[in-house]
Amino acid sequence: MKNNWMQQIQSILGDKANAMGGAEGITKLLAPTALGGIVGALLANKSSRNMVGKYAKNALIIGGSAAVGAVLWNKYKQRVKESHEEQPQFGLQSTPSDVRAKRLVQSLVFAAKSDGHIDANEQQAIQQSLEQLQLGNEAQQWVQQAIEQPLDPNLIASSVQNEDEALEVYYLSCLVIDIDHFMERSYLDALAQSLKIPVDVRQGIEADVSAKRRELE
Repeated sequence: MKNNWMQQIQSILGDKANAMGGAEGITKLLAPTALGGIVGALLANKSSRNMVGKYAKNALIIGGSAAVGAVLWNKYKQRVKESHEEQPQFGLQSTPSDVRAKRLVQSLVFAAKSDGHIDANEQQAIQQSLEQLQLGNEAQQWVQQAIEQPLDPNLIASSVQNEDEALEVYYLSCLVIDIDHFMERSYLDALAQSLKIPVDVRQGIEADVSAKRRELE
């Protein structure tokens, strides 16, 4: 079941990678197998995460109408836009593909360690897994840097330029985190605050993810 779940995460991230495009090196790093491998390395020792295996039947695609339906997604985007009214440039630009790729990797790592449990042994196992995947030094450096960084959602939110980017980060984090610890709940709340995602939107996203989990049980 764990392998099936990894395939679904690969589909999620792979679709986002294809949408980004970008330089050849970045595109290679963002290939489904590559990012799926990063997820596998990060969550290999997270046996307490009940979501492993939950996505065996369907792929959840991050971004636009493929995530929760066009009408609802556009409503979410409008609500996030409204929450950034004091930032007139918000929504007028998009983040370069390399920065956006790094942010997705950082989001994965932060979500994986949101319960506070990436110790020295797990770090070593992650490093070994990444070396076996042969993703290159850049991917390994990004993951290691995110592991070493403090769990500060502002580090992720600081580079977000528009509504889609804010929503994809939160949606991805909700997919990775199956909330069973108060630290995970606190992290998601802090992330939503940093991204300025309104309460009704975050509740809607979490409800959507929870509903999909129940469907796939």
